[in-house]
Amino acid sequence: MTPLIDVVFILLLFFMLTSTFVVRRNMDMATPSTTSTQDMMDKVINLELSADGLTFDGRLLALDDIHDVLNVRLASGDPVSLVVSQGIPLETTVEVMDALKASGGRAIALQSAEATQ
Repeated sequence: MTPLIDVVFILLLFFMLTSTFVVRRNMDMATPSTTSTQDMMDKVINLELSADGLTFDGRLLALDDIHDVLNVRLASGDPVSLVVSQGIPLETTVEVMDALKASGGRAIALQSAEATQ
């Protein structure tokens, strides 16, 4: 009779060799360099992602409009603060971050709407 530990190791080996591993997509996020707080706050692009959509300076933005509206500020390296409301799917948040990155955004900070109140 085979000891139980041998059976367990063979099963473990079987599942390790037959399983597939998913390669996750990474997004590089850099922290801003040290400058004065007031200078940094003046340059921050504040975006809010809520159930109504993506807003910038009180007006709604579509994902396609990000490049047109924010291109100059993103190209100059201004940091982005993205405030995400509760209940927004992660997929939507990542789509907005991808659109910001494609438009030249490099320093993107995520915040929850509950934390900013």
